[in-house]
Amino acid sequence: MKLATLVMTVAVCAAALRAEDKVVGGPYVVSQGARSATIGWVVQTGDVKVGMTRSIPVLRAEKVSMTGLKPGEKVEYTTPNGLKGSFIAAPAAPASFSGVVFGDTRTRHDLHRKIMEAIGKLSPDFLIHTGDLVTDGKDVEQWPRFFEIEGPVLKKTVFYPALGNHERNCRYFYDFFDIDTPYYSFDWGGAHFTVLNTDLGNVALSAKAREEFWTEQERWLEDDLEKAQKAEFRFVITHHPPFTAVKRRQGGNARVTAMVPLFEKYNVTAVFSGHDHNYQHHVKNGVHYVVTGGGGAPLYAVDGPIEGLTVKVESTEHYVRMMGEPGKVKMEAVALDGRVLETFEVVKK
Repeated sequence: MKLATLVMTVAVCAAALRAEDKVVGGPYVVSQGARSATIGWVVQTGDVKVGMTRSIPVLRAEKVSMTGLKPGEKVEYTTPNGLKGSFIAAPAAPASFSGVVFGDTRTRHDLHRKIMEAIGKLSPDFLIHTGDLVTDGKDVEQWPRFFEIEGPVLKKTVFYPALGNHERNCRYFYDFFDIDTPYYSFDWGGAHFTVLNTDLGNVALSAKAREEFWTEQERWLEDDLEKAQKAEFRFVITHHPPFTAVKRRQGGNARVTAMVPLFEKYNVTAVFSGHDHNYQHHVKNGVHYVVTGGGGAPLYAVDGPIEGLTVKVESTEHYVRMMGEPGKVKMEAVALDGRVLETFEVVKK
C-alpha cells in the first residue's frame, strides 16, 4: 500500500479524537487477511461517577483498515495520537513464520505480565489467544488493565483472539478486535488457522437460538476446512478443549468433542484450546490436541491423564511457541521459568 494512502486514512480518523480522550489500549493490529489489516486502539472519553469513590471509564474503539499490503512486508505506522507500532504482513505460502499461542490471562495479573514479558523477547509474527482474556468481558473496567499488560507486545505483532466463556460474548470483544462473527479464519505462510466460538452458553438466550448457532458454525467450519485442503497445515483454535486431563472436567465439552471426526476427516494438524489452566498434549488418530491455558488464571491439577491419548501434562504457567518453515512446524511449550516443557514437530501431510 502507498504510504500516502495510509497517512490520509489515519488523518481522517484523527478528526474524531478530542483533546480530553485518553488512550487506554493499543495500538494493535487485528483482522489481518491476505492483503489487508486493521489498526486499532482504545480511548477513554470520560468516566461515570458512582457513589463517592468509584469511577467507571467510558471506552471507545478506534480503527483504521488498510488494504494493498504485500505478503511478508514490514509495516510501520503512527496513530493520530502519536502511538507507534509495526507488524509483518502475512507471508504467502510457503514461508517461515513464528507465532505464540497462549490463553486464560484473566487473573493474577503479575503472572500475566511476566508471561507477556517472556513472549515479547521472542518477537513473534502473530499471537493467538485461546480465550478468557479478562474475568468478565462485560465489566468495562477490566479491559484497560488487559491492554496495559499486553500493550508492549501487541504493538509489534498481529493479534488473533478466540472468545472464552469469561468474555460473556460481550460487545467490547467484537468492537476492540474488529470481529464481525465469533468464528473466523486466516492464513499465514502455508498454514491455515480456524478460530471457533465454543462458548455456547453465552451465544443466545434461547436453546433454539443456541442450536441454530452451533449448527451454522459447524457448517461453516466444514466448508472452511474443505477449502483449506491445499494448505500445508491446518490449525483449529477453540476455548474449550475436546479432551482434558482435568478429571473433574472430563466429558464437560461434549459439543467440541463431537467435532473430532470432522478434524480427522479434513486432516487438521493440531487443535489449540484453553479453558483448563495448565499445559496438556494429547494425540488421537494423528491430530494433536494442545491445551494452553497457563496465562495467569489459577492453575488446575492435571489428575486424569487419558490412556492412549495423553502425551504430556503439567500444571504450570506457560505459552506455546510455533516456529514454522516450509514442510514442518516446531512446537515448543515453555514454562514461565524458562523450562521447555515439551518440544514436538508436525510435518506436512
